[in-house]
Amino acid sequence: MSPADIHRRAISFIMTPMVVKVRSDARAELVVNGLEELRHQDRSRVSRRLHDDIGPSLCSAGLMVGLLRSSCTDLDPGHREMLDAVQEALESAVDSVRLLSYQSAPDIERRCGLRKSVELISQGRPVDVTFAAGDPVWTGEQAEGVCRIIGDTLLAWDASARPGRLDIVLEPGAAHLRAPAGGLLTEATLEAVRMIAAWNGLSIDYRDASVSELSVTPGKERQ
Repeated sequence: MSPADIHRRAISFIMTPMVVKVRSDARAELVVNGLEELRHQDRSRVSRRLHDDIGPSLCSAGLMVGLLRSSCTDLDPGHREMLDAVQEALESAVDSVRLLSYQSAPDIERRCGLRKSVELISQGRPVDVTFAAGDPVWTGEQAEGVCRIIGDTLLAWDASARPGRLDIVLEPGAAHLRAPAGGLLTEATLEAVRMIAAWNGLSIDYRDASVSELSVTPGKERQ
């Protein structure tokens, strides 16, 4: 075997694992991107169904109960009270469906703006939100990513059933999420947050291994 053959085999031996790793990373990225697109489509479908179908149906039912109550002037107090309770329950359901429609929408920031989106995402959850004064510096893509990260963090906190309330501070160029006693994110959720941040041109930083505090700032734009 000539020196040139030995050199070529040595280079091949060194480079092959690197090429395999690059290909594996590329395939993994394709899988992740495909799953992310499917998740986006599914959330859009659920949001539209809530907003365009279930919500209006509940509204119609509430209107019919109201008309029935108005047209039946000879109802006894018991039946009138029953109709009032049904109408109140339907109105409450409409409000809940409307909120769920916004919370599940993947493009909530584009529909509502960053501040209103964070308010809607946080509504009904154990969290205190503070908005700092100033003009936001986020791009549209980054603002969507911030909403995604806040929403996923709140879902993870709900699932953990930990006591206490989260604290969210939204500044013009940063979002800070704090847990009362650590354990803000599981390892799996933290990895998902990293992916969302990378995909939306954001940088994340957390204080310690227990992730008691997570900060999100504008990062390098995704090309």
